[in-house]
Amino acid sequence: PINPGQQVLAGVVQPIPDQSQTFKQFQPKISLRYEVSDNANLYANWGIGFKSGGFNNQGSAAIVDQAFNDFIGTNVLINDQFEKETSSAFEAGFKWQGLDGRLSIDGAGYYTSVDDMQFFEFFVGSFGLLRVVSNIDEVDIYGAELAVNLRANDWLTVYAAGNVTDSEIKANTSRPETVGNKSPYTADYTLNFGAEIDTPIAGDWNFVARADYGIVGPTWFHTVQDETRPTVFEPLLPGLGTADYSISQRDAYGVLNIRAGVENERFAITGFVRNATNTQVIEEIIPAPEFGGLFVQPGALRLYGAELKVKF
Repeated sequence: PINPGQQVLAGVVQPIPDQSQTFKQFQPKISLRYEVSDNANLYANWGIGFKSGGFNNQGSAAIVDQAFNDFIGTNVLINDQFEKETSSAFEAGFKWQGLDGRLSIDGAGYYTSVDDMQFFEFFVGSFGLLRVVSNIDEVDIYGAELAVNLRANDWLTVYAAGNVTDSEIKANTSRPETVGNKSPYTADYTLNFGAEIDTPIAGDWNFVARADYGIVGPTWFHTVQDETRPTVFEPLLPGLGTADYSISQRDAYGVLNIRAGVENERFAITGFVRNATNTQVIEEIIPAPEFGGLFVQPGALRLYGAELKVKF
């Protein structure tokens, strides 16, 4: 059979049997808030998150074993059924207002422990393309964030926000050699700065403009990071058929977005520019470690547009 996961009995390929599974999770949540003064609050919360498990294409495990583990000696564990993902998330922080409500500052620290984190794996081989979900046994994510918002006067507001995040894969049966690496799709930091203008110009019309500049820090997209991996070309090119995935980290980048227009209670006419500096950005990197390649999705370049809104 084309699908190596199917059974063959007496020379007859057996149909793939139906499967069903129920995933349950108790999700408690606790929130505490303490009012230090009229302008300041402290808070803390903890809760359990849940994402249902499910099924990969039946025969996925057999394909990975046959095409990679048995062929080039890798030890990638893929199951036809993937487990539910649960997370224990704790956050504590503060909220403060001053200058008669014109200035607000929010800050928080957080820690999340994720069990069986669901992660998409992409495989390429003689069988074609296969995308499946694996489970990363345990991942720790922790960090801090701070946001400042200032209404400088009646028409100008400025703001800034940022966060730093660290993460670590604590256990990964699917790929044991990746223990100690960072959680995929988790940027090391993000920064956002901006300003907004809202001022009367004529009659009931206001001029409204906003500029945002966002920075996204270095990001890994796979559990395989600073490692070299054998590929399906190793048997054909001994010593040369390995792939170095240290280059698969996206570097930090920044994007500027601008909006400006006029509006009243019923109409709004707005022009916008996304990625105004025309920065070349990589939106996503999808490694196929056992094939030795990367699927790279570029981000959008500069985009102009206009919007007309009417309220009825």
